[in-house]
Amino acid sequence: MAWWMKNNIRMIQNNIRDIDGTMDIDRHIQWLKSFHANTLQIGCGGITAFYPSKLDCQWKSPYMDGDFFGELVAKCHENHIRVISRFDFSKTHESFYEAHPDWYYRDRDGLPLRYHDTVSTCVNGAYQRERSLDILREVLMTYPVDGIFFNMFGYIDFDYSGNYVGICQCENCKKRFWEMYSAELPGEENPDDPVFIKYKEFKKRTVDEMLQSIRRLTKSINPDCAVSTYAATGVDIIRDESNCAVDRPLPFWLYQSSDNVAEVRGSYGDKISSNCCINAVDLPYRFMGVPDQLNRIRLYENMAGGGSLDWCIIGGFDEYPDHENFDGVREIFKFHELYEEYFSRLEVKAEVLLVKEDERRDLCPEYKGVFRMLKEEHILFTVVKAEVLGERLNEYDDYRFIILPGVKHLSDSAMEVLKHTKASVIATGLSVEEQGTWVEEIFGVRLLEKTHDVRGTYVKTEPGQMFEDLAGKGKRWVFLDGPFRSTHILEGARGVLPRVKKARFGPPERCFGHEETDDAMMVVNREKNVYIPWNIGTLYYKLGYHEFRKLMLDGMGSVNRLFSVLETNAPEMVEVFMAKCGPSTYMLQMINLTGCSGVTFFKPYPLENLRVRFKGIRPVRVEEMTSRGLIPAEYEDGLVCSMKTDQLYKAYLIRV
Repeated sequence: MAWWMKNNIRMIQNNIRDIDGTMDIDRHIQWLKSFHANTLQIGCGGITAFYPSKLDCQWKSPYMDGDFFGELVAKCHENHIRVISRFDFSKTHESFYEAHPDWYYRDRDGLPLRYHDTVSTCVNGAYQRERSLDILREVLMTYPVDGIFFNMFGYIDFDYSGNYVGICQCENCKKRFWEMYSAELPGEENPDDPVFIKYKEFKKRTVDEMLQSIRRLTKSINPDCAVSTYAATGVDIIRDESNCAVDRPLPFWLYQSSDNVAEVRGSYGDKISSNCCINAVDLPYRFMGVPDQLNRIRLYENMAGGGSLDWCIIGGFDEYPDHENFDGVREIFKFHELYEEYFSRLEVKAEVLLVKEDERRDLCPEYKGVFRMLKEEHILFTVVKAEVLGERLNEYDDYRFIILPGVKHLSDSAMEVLKHTKASVIATGLSVEEQGTWVEEIFGVRLLEKTHDVRGTYVKTEPGQMFEDLAGKGKRWVFLDGPFRSTHILEGARGVLPRVKKARFGPPERCFGHEETDDAMMVVNREKNVYIPWNIGTLYYKLGYHEFRKLMLDGMGSVNRLFSVLETNAPEMVEVFMAKCGPSTYMLQMINLTGCSGVTFFKPYPLENLRVRFKGIRPVRVEEMTSRGLIPAEYEDGLVCSMKTDQLYKAYLIRV
């Protein structure tokens, strides 16, 4: 088994600066050992070479004396710490520009993208396509690195200040696009332009070509060297990030680590997830860390979801000005080290499959809203990216529910299997709305005109016996916002949640005249599948009204049983994980998120008399996982436990 597939990585990434070429390596290794890290990811080449490269395409750190990277690799290996070499080929030092202008990105005016003393390169230029391989070859032939990682890999259309710079218009891009599509390169991003749709495919094809070239080269020199970046093609370790930004739109995505890990774990069986928990509050503010509670939550979610522990700061430890989060990282890394034999093989057996549209720039609010609903209801689920769903056709019947939250398009083969699967298929947020024939066959509804002017409309919680949690408590209307599609119900289907038209809006004296319509805002087909032609998940993600969650869950519960392997009285803000972790052994994990208040993080509230009862398994022994070792716990028709004021995390092994 490849070393990374053991899935026991505890990695620290030091994003070193040119001046760190003088770092005290022995001191740095002592820091790593104090964190219980077994892997270091650190700068090697690209923008700056931290080794005495003999190539004429790299700018070497002027502060380095000798072979910084070579000495670091040797001493890390002596201390049983693996090293992943970090490269960034997205830019070079400006000194190369005059001799090699064809290496670089060009805007619509033909100008390069400069940032301080660096210039952005292009995926289709000779630097990325050829010279980057020369750099990799030199490093792999010189140093016994355990892995290679590429930062900012692919097409970069923003600068470091977050300014959009547009589609690269260099001659290399124009030529390759014409050769592949016989069309002129688009000048702007227009999702309705067929040529731009081809350009999106062009980007993926050309990036995938490079990743496959990198993989072939790497494995030909060192088969035991892991390849890692933020893509899936040709890599062994898929990287992602939990990070913050001061200008990022709200609401804050609390489940970022859980989401990132689940996406990789559910979509790829031959790769592992390494979700980097970025300590910094933002790129311009790399020298201040996020709150300690948030930093811990991110790492706990990585660990509980079955991903690697992965944490990052800029520079070295001694001169880093914010040590507040250091003890939390040590504590969690040490706990993982104590129980890595269990964490390395977590296997979730869920009965809900949540499909994720892979649109990185889109915040995916529909998906996030449904994700949050399931988390708060303590329903275990698996995440699979839409682009690989067609590869999982034989697994559909393994689930009770397959949920499509705002998924724009699926292959015909995937739709055919969805039509016949035993699972109930739930579609929200106008999923696959352009695939009308399939919508009719699977969901029993014909979608009519799309309406955006909905402010002031409602859905009526009927039939009352189906939406008893709302109608039975006197809540007969729930507001509707965002676009929706009118519906025509086909034979075998029934419409529920009739839409209430908006009336006059103004002074209270004039606010009357609402009328019920024939539009159904939820369609149930043959008591099996459900279509919701509006953004119920988006509204829950952005606004948080529990009515949207209840409507969604009642709709699901009307066609299939909402089954979970556990029952608990834990509050919605306790994130629960349950997975098999060995022969006849399961792990229960809980993260107490009650201290989270919007974008502020306090110590979590104490929780007394938490009860968990397992269904489908019969425990013969339950043990609490503590920093001091395993402690027996009582289980009589359920587990009863508490979480103290400052206790974010609790875990148990269940032997059956």
